[in-house]
Amino acid sequence: MSENIKTNKKYVISLDLSLSNSGVCIFDENENPVDVLSIETKSKYSHGERLKTIADSFLEIKNKYNISTVVLEQGFSRFNKSTQCIFKVVGIANYIFYESEQIYYPPSSVKKIVSGNGKTDKIGIRKIVENKFPYLKIENEDQSDAVSIGMAYFIDKRSKQ
Repeated sequence: MSENIKTNKKYVISLDLSLSNSGVCIFDENENPVDVLSIETKSKYSHGERLKTIADSFLEIKNKYNISTVVLEQGFSRFNKSTQCIFKVVGIANYIFYESEQIYYPPSSVKKIVSGNGKTDKIGIRKIVENKFPYLKIENEDQSDAVSIGMAYFIDKRSKQ
């Protein structure tokens, strides 16, 4: 990801955030995924070290792409400790991409917009993503979730025009 292709062309980044493995997808203005990746951190490192790894990766992305919009899953509270960790990562994304519009979707809304069913599981979402973009090399569910978040944004945006 070190090659700098930053131009006036605008990109949308969609994020499936976690402290252990964040899924990232970069879309061009025509709704095409141009990059999909994971930001993985090692559990043996402190939260601070892991957050720095994530922040450094976001800075690389920001330097490579002209990010106009950041699309994220809206936070929810299910398990207190993991929720707090995710919110730390969300804070890093908010800070790094502070100049970009930031849009949030609840996980059930992403599933409903992309699949028609708000209760579709991760395997079902991954199949939809892989069918829509067979050229993408999806390595894990975090990446497919990141792609689906971007898909939901574009579908929702078109429906409001």
